[in-house]
Amino acid sequence: MEGFIEFLSSMPFWYWWVFAIALLAIELMTGTTYFLWPAISAVLVGLFDVWPLGDAWQLQLILFAGFTIALSIFAPPHIKPWLTRTQADHLTLNERGAQKIGRRATVDTTFENGAGKVRLGDTLWLAESETGENIAKNAQVEIMRSEGTKLFVRAVT
Repeated sequence: MEGFIEFLSSMPFWYWWVFAIALLAIELMTGTTYFLWPAISAVLVGLFDVWPLGDAWQLQLILFAGFTIALSIFAPPHIKPWLTRTQADHLTLNERGAQKIGRRATVDTTFENGAGKVRLGDTLWLAESETGENIAKNAQVEIMRSEGTKLFVRAVT
């Protein structure tokens, strides 16, 4: 036990950083956040120990334990949203037509036989009325669905 205490009292600050790297390596292998908080704590204690705390190895251990406990309690609520993001958050990422559903556009060319053109942003799109009705120029329409480059719309009342 005396050897361990002697090691702790003579330990340079960068040992904490080596310990942090080892904990981060374990964290990368496990994929949990259990080892992340002690790793961050070890970095912080190493920073505090840059100006030597002398033989205050007890203070270093208290700081390490305190930082680890505090980070384990307060950090997860801020980190969990990043870790739990799934593909479901971006269902329409590569489906341009699906991104337009529910948006409003302006009729650019009067609909004849239920077909015309609408302006969405700075682009003209071929459009077809969902009900087959004719829609006047400059009327507002809502995009209901899309098939390829054709939008299916309904008049907004």
